[in-house]
Amino acid sequence: METKHQKIPADWAFCFLDGCRRKKECIRYQLGCNLPDDMEICKTVAPPVLGKPSCPRFLKAETVQVAYGFSHIFYDVKSRHSAGMRSAIRTYLGGKGTYYRYLHGEQPLMPEQQQWIRQLFAGYGYSGNVEFDRYADLPRLYAADS
Repeated sequence: METKHQKIPADWAFCFLDGCRRKKECIRYQLGCNLPDDMEICKTVAPPVLGKPSCPRFLKAETVQVAYGFSHIFYDVKSRHSAGMRSAIRTYLGGKGTYYRYLHGEQPLMPEQQQWIRQLFAGYGYSGNVEFDRYADLPRLYAADS
């Protein structure tokens, strides 16, 4: 998997442990091998994890399809539903500021967030496919069940 650095969380722990038996399938190791040239200091996974039965920081390297922007999803929504649906999405995404960052495609919508929005539309009786403005494949930087 080719990894490109996106907005990696500030507290992200990279891994440089060559002795790890699962390094080829761990996103922390893959990102650690591809640090940008201007990164001189970072948080790391410490060597004592090698002595444990399984690494508590292991994250399977997988790509997910993220969506950017949803400026067109309300075109076919009835006006009586629009305000309530926008409010629900705004609350779900964490408030007005973050809502607008997602709306305008400044922040990616993870698959779980896309699914939540699609379920909201279905709950209001809109069974058509909810299409976001654009899509991209990025490495997942969190556990899928979190």
